[in-house]
Amino acid sequence: MTAPAESPYRSPTAGFVNAMARHAIRGLDAHIRELEAVLAAATELSRAEATARDFADSEAAGYIDRTGLEQQ
Repeated sequence: MTAPAESPYRSPTAGFVNAMARHAIRGLDAHIRELEAVLAAATELSRAEATARDFADSEAAGYIDRTGLEQQ
């Protein structure tokens, strides 16, 4: 038994479904970009807070020498 030959004609329903899928993908693509930007901002803030916390801990422990910096 052979498979039916491909028809160059697609039904209007198939065209509509394809158009709706493309529309949804474009919308989701934009939403994904927004979420990636939010994630990048949150990651940057988290790293900045960790750096500030590490610096504050080092300063509190006396590891940072500021001798002579106040006079400049």
